[in-house]
Amino acid sequence: MTSDREWPMKSDLRALLTGVEGVLFDFDGPLCHLFAPKGAERVAEQLHEFIGRERLPDVRPEKEHSPLDVLREAARTWPDLADVARLEGKLTSLEEECAEDALMTPGADVLVEAIRSDGIPVAITTNNSEKAVRTCLDNSSLGPLFGTHVYGRRNMAEGHPLLLKPDPACIERAIGGLRLTRPERCLMIGDSPADVLAANSADVRFLGFENPHVEDNQELRQVFPGTIVERLDEIRTAWLGGGRCRTHSASGETR
Repeated sequence: MTSDREWPMKSDLRALLTGVEGVLFDFDGPLCHLFAPKGAERVAEQLHEFIGRERLPDVRPEKEHSPLDVLREAARTWPDLADVARLEGKLTSLEEECAEDALMTPGADVLVEAIRSDGIPVAITTNNSEKAVRTCLDNSSLGPLFGTHVYGRRNMAEGHPLLLKPDPACIERAIGGLRLTRPERCLMIGDSPADVLAANSADVRFLGFENPHVEDNQELRQVFPGTIVERLDEIRTAWLGGGRCRTHSASGETR
């Protein structure tokens, strides 16, 4: 078993950053603590309360206290997509409430600024509601850095399918939105097994991040044998220290 002292391997971190042409961030964890105002457990409870009030089928996800797992289990087991859309709408409203007072992850702003100042585009690829993410960004210094490049869960009531990671749809949308032609030159920073699987499916590089807002990160380590960092400033230090070799973009410009 790998000891804590062996994570992260700095040489691997430098290799991951070499030639990167786009960086994709998971949202809840790497950039912010979305459920800080209520707590994820309370949000999951509110979803269960909504299910009871609306007389919808009961769900028992493996992770009872994960709001997204409650939604994912409903989508897996409920026969009526209209019911799933109602539950998704409720989760969106709860996420938007939390977004007003969400806590930003230490070092997120300076890391994204360092990447953007080097001419590298960034995007958010998340299972959280795009509306909630945009609310959170509008209340922070990160908004201008990401611009319109937020690719997350879209309102099912408006006809969008529920494509949650590990489905790679949000990553593929981000690659297209950033107009990147080489997925293997993209790096995703995430904190969950679903992020790992989605990145692998989309053929992008993956860098693990130990979410400081959860008690146990072992699940990520169990499925991902690669580089994992504990703080965002580790990535920034490697980036500014020459970890990312300059390459030529698709247009032929030197980066």
